[in-house]
Amino acid sequence: MADTTLQISLFIHGIGQTGTNWLTKPDGKPGWSSYFLRQGYTVYLLDQPSHGRSPFLGPPINNYTHVSPLSAEVIASRFTAPELYSSYPRAELHTQWPGGPGSGVQGNLEFDTYFAATVPSLVANIPQQTTVRAAGAALLDRIGTPVIIIGHSQGGTMPWVIADARPGLVHAIVALEPAVPPFVEPALNGKVPARAWGMTDIPIAYELAVADATVDLVLAVTRANSTDEEDCWVQAESPAPRQLVNLKGVRALVITAEASWHVMYDWCSVKFLIQAGVETDHVSLADVGVRGNGHMLFLEMNSDESAGVVADWIERGVGQM
Repeated sequence: MADTTLQISLFIHGIGQTGTNWLTKPDGKPGWSSYFLRQGYTVYLLDQPSHGRSPFLGPPINNYTHVSPLSAEVIASRFTAPELYSSYPRAELHTQWPGGPGSGVQGNLEFDTYFAATVPSLVANIPQQTTVRAAGAALLDRIGTPVIIIGHSQGGTMPWVIADARPGLVHAIVALEPAVPPFVEPALNGKVPARAWGMTDIPIAYELAVADATVDLVLAVTRANSTDEEDCWVQAESPAPRQLVNLKGVRALVITAEASWHVMYDWCSVKFLIQAGVETDHVSLADVGVRGNGHMLFLEMNSDESAGVVADWIERGVGQM
């Protein structure tokens, strides 16, 4: 087993969450932070600006005055009990929320415990990514040693912007069902334009340089391989795809759960990253025997199994870079 005592992992939560996501699961059992500490990692738990220990500040600090909570119904239908709603392919395969199928709704202890820990969020991607980029870069400067950044969902956007700002201080990125696909929201979110820079809404360095992403990046549709997937957009093959120059030395892993809506399009994000020069692996948890998970895979009953998939990838592919 590789020596992980010098490995540093930085965890970034998603929208409506805080760094406490990684501490204790809704059933009271230890979370991913405990798992990685047991493996010998140093663990940092980041609260995004406007969340948790980094509270929302309105005018005159910034021009945004509105934060929004996630409703219990949205959480149940997307995160904790999608098997009861069947609003996307494979939702019925979800079995791992604490308490078992059908337990992820109001009135059940594990749901209520989780729901009580959610927080209102600033729903504005550009300012949120801008502040996390600055804060994350400052944190890496303070740590002073290259880290592995693990981000989930909306927080899965943040490793790219932080690594772009400090490429020499990032070993690798683990994106747990990151907010994707590139360029356009999925059908579940209305198919509206998003993430004009590919994986991000804010500028990120390309070679050849990009001044206006909506003009300079030439896009093409890539077709889905199954009825469970969606068509999506990547760079066209001609002219040659522009490269994410600051991420080319950073290895990446994208994780997709069996019963999540991310099955529809995480594959496309992986294709985009590889096309842009980022060495990227994609693990569908079901393919390695980790079954029944939804979007909140790290809070679910078999969370140590999914954590083990990540730890094994780090050991094999990142080591002591």
